[in-house]
Amino acid sequence: MKYVLWLLIAGITVASCSKPIDAPISNLPVIVKKIKEIRNSPNDFRAYTFHSDGSLQQYASQFTSRTDGAVSQYSLTFQYDQKRLVKMQAVNGYSLYYYKDGKPHTIQSYNQNNGLFATSFLTINTKNQITEIVEQFKIPMSNDLGETKTLFFYNLQGNLVRREHYARQNLNDPFELHYKQLYEDYDNKVAVPEEVSTDYFLPGFVLMKNNPGKIINVDNMGVAGRIDRFEYTYDSDGYVLTKKHFVENMPNPIIPITFSYTYW
Repeated sequence: MKYVLWLLIAGITVASCSKPIDAPISNLPVIVKKIKEIRNSPNDFRAYTFHSDGSLQQYASQFTSRTDGAVSQYSLTFQYDQKRLVKMQAVNGYSLYYYKDGKPHTIQSYNQNNGLFATSFLTINTKNQITEIVEQFKIPMSNDLGETKTLFFYNLQGNLVRREHYARQNLNDPFELHYKQLYEDYDNKVAVPEEVSTDYFLPGFVLMKNNPGKIINVDNMGVAGRIDRFEYTYDSDGYVLTKKHFVENMPNPIIPITFSYTYW
């Protein structure tokens, strides 16, 4: 759904694992902070506001185009029913969330004219880890893409270690692996839930409990390509204060970007 919602808002898709895994007890302090803003320049940031019960009320993003310097903005608002997310609204469309056995099961995405353009089917285990998402497009994309599937795999600590992306043009075709991402070198600090779950903003959705030090992109032939590497600083409670993002193994050097985190 990453692919769909970034079309809806500016992007989304995700996930799978194999079976529920018991995570060991964390030694981190029991302190819960809500992220307020993640900023990397005066014009580039992500901002979060919350209801009094801790549920996400609004997500806003502003970023500068790397080609022409133009500033782009978009925002999302969220509606709930008894703490269950039921609708995510953007300027140019919205998504509706449906539940089965108390867990989100289906997400339907509509354009601003109320036209259904994609449906995502989620599988979530007992640890609130998404294990699979299959997204079907009502109207095939420009490359005739009809359906995508993403699988997520986790380690014993509850952190994502591999994400595999598949696609097919027709529902009767076999899925083909497009690429996968490997997540390595986790720290033992607190991951910001709202940052790591921006694909779906599902309450209680767990993708990472800690922060990865490296993400390696591997193509369908098993060849490693772009590597994203991260260096962090933390506050006294184990929450990220800064994240420095390096891009490696690319033909042209990319200047590292530093993100600053503030909390409510």
